[in-house]
Amino acid sequence: MSKENIPIGKVLEKNEYIDKLESQGFIINVNNLDAYLNEFEVVKSENPSENYWKDKRILITGLAGFAGSHLAEYLLNLGAKVYGSVRRHAVPKYENIEQIRDKISFQEIDLTSLERTLSIFKDIQPQHIFHLAAESFVPTSFREPTRVMYNNTVSTVNIFEAARVYDSDLESIQVACSSEQYGLVNADEIPVVENLKKNPFRPRSIYGITKVVTEHTANLYYKAYGLPSFITRGFNHEGPRRGLQFVTSVIHRQIIRALEGKKNNIIIGNPNAIRDFTHVFDTIRAYILVCEKGKKGEPYNVCSGKGISIADYIEICKKLNNVDVPVLIDPDRLRPSDVPILIGSNEKIKNEVGWAPIYPITTIMKDGIDYFKEHREFLDIESH
Repeated sequence: MSKENIPIGKVLEKNEYIDKLESQGFIINVNNLDAYLNEFEVVKSENPSENYWKDKRILITGLAGFAGSHLAEYLLNLGAKVYGSVRRHAVPKYENIEQIRDKISFQEIDLTSLERTLSIFKDIQPQHIFHLAAESFVPTSFREPTRVMYNNTVSTVNIFEAARVYDSDLESIQVACSSEQYGLVNADEIPVVENLKKNPFRPRSIYGITKVVTEHTANLYYKAYGLPSFITRGFNHEGPRRGLQFVTSVIHRQIIRALEGKKNNIIIGNPNAIRDFTHVFDTIRAYILVCEKGKKGEPYNVCSGKGISIADYIEICKKLNNVDVPVLIDPDRLRPSDVPILIGSNEKIKNEVGWAPIYPITTIMKDGIDYFKEHREFLDIESH
């Protein structure tokens, strides 16, 4: 039986550590947004080299997914030859890659089958691999822990086994790991760095555990077999095509419906969770640059370096779109075990790779909302 929705004011928390982190510049101040936006006026970042990637054979697992589809487009623009694996759908349509379907080659494949994984490697003989395929929605890992554990870990081992067999021309294997590996982070441990002595892994979901396994697998195959593993620990990456069930898409679609007078409230789960959001365009640039300029076997946080609560994310969205409706909390959307705060440090990737995020959170919001305005078929779908 569903519980009654609760006004956001009754569950909002304000802790002293948040004020301290905000004063240190680690949290976006919703009341001083201009100061945050002004920082992006002077940001400089390296970009991937077209000369490096031109005509390279690239295998992207999870090609039709959110990040995978954007990564494919970027690599195509660099002149690469893009191949991929996709999860079989009930209908032969992959919305995220329809616009590039004639420029790529992909196979429907279950990566938990070593035989099928070996076959795609034999066919393609990839020079670079971006392993993005995974069940990444954290609540799913609470509902179906065995399936998520099996899917995410076995598929990763199979990718590395196939790479070990067909590694003659292999230059990089990037594995998309996650900030969820850090899990429970104390306020005095912010910002999170790649040093496990300061920020050990304390995952609070089966998904987070699978990403710890993914990273350790990449490290094992690098140290044992010399495979060129590159590890990225991505914090929340958002933007157009984000899955309907993820919090930013849940918010963006409700903003549109409120704008059009079809909804008189916004309903979410935990408003107090603080997350570090990066535009997916910045994230996929980081993936590419790490393979081009990073160190093998080294982990790199991919993050903005600034956090914001889900409540404040909604407030900014409402202000930008002139929406004035109440926010309610649906207790059924709360996780059995949540991560209160995740804000990363991107100093390592800046210093060693030259990457920096160039898109502010307002661009994430605009691009996410514009996408759903163009894809109205998704607006009325309820997601949990």
